[in-house]
Amino acid sequence: MSILDWLEIIESLSDFERDNLSMFCQIKDIPKGEKLFKEWDEATAMYILKEWQFEIYKESNWNKIVLWIVDAEEILWEMALFGDNSKRMATAIATKDCKLITILSFSIKELTNKYPSLLNKIKTIIDDRVIDNKILESTI
Repeated sequence: MSILDWLEIIESLSDFERDNLSMFCQIKDIPKGEKLFKEWDEATAMYILKEWQFEIYKESNWNKIVLWIVDAEEILWEMALFGDNSKRMATAIATKDCKLITILSFSIKELTNKYPSLLNKIKTIIDDRVIDNKILESTI
């Protein structure tokens, strides 16, 4: 059984492919209040939140602007890996003690090259977040 079996985004992969991807994954515990990444950090991995949630925010003129909340079973840092920029455009902080799965960037990119349907699922998530960000920016 793979540590990723519960994840909907990879349900189209075979058991062998999930097991193979799992070899490049780590489970990581993040305590409440710890930053997973900061704005302008280089993208080195994609994260899948297994338990609890992260707040994604930007700082502008010393004000914290919350962009969105990432809940369990959602992915983080995918925009930096598959978007136009390899840098993170916001900061992620754990709102409670969290558990997440880290997938190194080279392994997820290799897998999405091999399975375009997986890449399409990730791009749909990115597109939705870009739209949400534009709506939020228009209200600030």
